[in-house]
Amino acid sequence: MGRKNIWIITTVFLAILLLDGCKDDVVSAGSSALQGDDAEGVVVRVDTLFDIVSSIQSALPAYSSPDSCLLGECRSADYGILKADLLTQFACPEGWVYPDSSALDSVCLYIYYRSFYGDGNAPLGINVYELDGGERLCYDSTYSSDTDIRRFTTVTRSVLSQTEVISPANPTDSVYSSSLETYMPFVRMKLNAEQASRLFNIRDYSSQEAFNQSFPGLYITSVYGSSAALYIYSLCLTIHYHFTYLEGKEYKTMSDNKVLYANSEVKQLCHYEYANRDNILYSLGQDTACDYILSPANIYTHLTVPTTDLMTRIDSGVQDRTPYINLARLRIDVLNGGSKGKKEDNWAVPADNMLLLKEDAYDRIFKENKLPSDTSALLGTLTSSYNSETAGYEYYYSFDMSSLFTDMLRNSKHDTLQMILVPVETEYTTTSSTTYLSSIRMKQSVSATRIRSSRNAQSPMKVEIVYSGFNTKKAR
Repeated sequence: MGRKNIWIITTVFLAILLLDGCKDDVVSAGSSALQGDDAEGVVVRVDTLFDIVSSIQSALPAYSSPDSCLLGECRSADYGILKADLLTQFACPEGWVYPDSSALDSVCLYIYYRSFYGDGNAPLGINVYELDGGERLCYDSTYSSDTDIRRFTTVTRSVLSQTEVISPANPTDSVYSSSLETYMPFVRMKLNAEQASRLFNIRDYSSQEAFNQSFPGLYITSVYGSSAALYIYSLCLTIHYHFTYLEGKEYKTMSDNKVLYANSEVKQLCHYEYANRDNILYSLGQDTACDYILSPANIYTHLTVPTTDLMTRIDSGVQDRTPYINLARLRIDVLNGGSKGKKEDNWAVPADNMLLLKEDAYDRIFKENKLPSDTSALLGTLTSSYNSETAGYEYYYSFDMSSLFTDMLRNSKHDTLQMILVPVETEYTTTSSTTYLSSIRMKQSVSATRIRSSRNAQSPMKVEIVYSGFNTKKAR
């Protein structure tokens, strides 16, 4: 490597260190904060983009993930009331045949939950209805979480003998989960005699489609109790029966069961009703210093990033050289980060992971379940650092937008960026050589993230940038 190339790399590296280590008043000095003087080689500049516009919005659909459903109500004086329930099919045990002389004992619905939100000692009433509406859940269709449930159920035929009343923190039953390495509480609800008999008498287990015709599924909802919600892990229907058989000259009776699972082979829909959404949006919008991201209420923060002016400044700043964006850092300051890890009776806990994505990539990532690229979406993790000046911890998400901006430069895309902040859950897969992001989905658990807005007088949103221009023909 030539000495000039080493000098170029060192210059850019020092610029990045300057940006990363300086206080805001130094970095905000503008494009003259640092620049190389070698007109035939490289120029390096530090700049700050202040004119981002942020606002809360609730216009995009929320797509639920069935492995993390809520059941119950979430209530907050600040954020309103969210009611959560679910619709589900059950997997057909294809080819299943009951033993001869089988007789029904009972049918029970089991709901396993990992934890709960709110007051665990408050009563929570649960009822279950048949999916007896005019429309059937379709496995290949994607439904938003505010889908009208009356398309699928009339909510008139309860399948339970009586409403089940539980106290989430005091379960009557639990089972050890080897995958979670802990005891998992569950709710056991007995179906009434009519529904149990109808389910037991189904004999067409030839296919999932045929089974869905006989048994379309269930709608599970809370009927009273406004202080708690269950984080459901899994659920199943278990048909308990007995049969007799001849052993030698003696007849014997054996008890058995058949389990019907609500799993990935069938469709599930997590459904949310958010009372007074418009009033909540209006109320939160009056706080000009802050923006909000609420899950699973589908309230996000929208960002307008004026990249046209930025790209023009970069093009002129590098003086006809090939432009490179070495670092473009957007820091989102979290104002309720100190609540992290605490159990509150309101939505006080910020999200652990936040996705900053282009608005036009929203459906592709969440509806079509595609993994994001760094030119369409960026993943940030809730981070804390100690501030010696205030003697306290600061919480924030940090996003490096350099790849996104570089792609815009290379393709002459100088349009204004429309982006949104969405709380997400992530999964990683580890192989023998690497760990990589394998799944990303909307956060279904209750969280409220309060962030500094672009209108915050103390410290508005901004993007801090290091960019350079490199003359490839002369700098060798």
